[in-house]
Amino acid sequence: MLTNVQTGKCLTIAGGVSTDNNVTALQYNCDTHPSRRWTLTDVTGTGLYQIRNVQTRKCLTIAGGVSTDNNVTALQYNCDNHRSRRWTLTDVTGTGLYQIRNAQTRKCLTIAGGVSTDNNVTALQYNCDTHPSRRWTLRLAG
Repeated sequence: MLTNVQTGKCLTIAGGVSTDNNVTALQYNCDTHPSRRWTLTDVTGTGLYQIRNVQTRKCLTIAGGVSTDNNVTALQYNCDNHRSRRWTLTDVTGTGLYQIRNAQTRKCLTIAGGVSTDNNVTALQYNCDTHPSRRWTLRLAG
């Protein structure tokens, strides 16, 4: 599970089951639904990860794939070789709190507004800074 440090909610896909492209990524209560589970695969051997949803088998990306603007929505898309489907994970504190940075846009994964603990708040990209909403914990699914 990918859990946002600020909100305590897990990254998932809207509705939890659609295999369509361009379905929004958002936060939701952490539970056992497979849409709250992700596999991280170092596809290049250089620390560039594909983040694939267990339920939908689609990869996490940024809408449009190239914009470096803040607040561009994160969503799922076919897993391919486009750099927007690649992410770096950096343990910024040495304590298991990770920045998840898009390889194409160099922006970090966060939650809209940065503080809401409501379900269904959109995940998006934003400047990588020290705000806790730009930090995630990784928990192995057992």
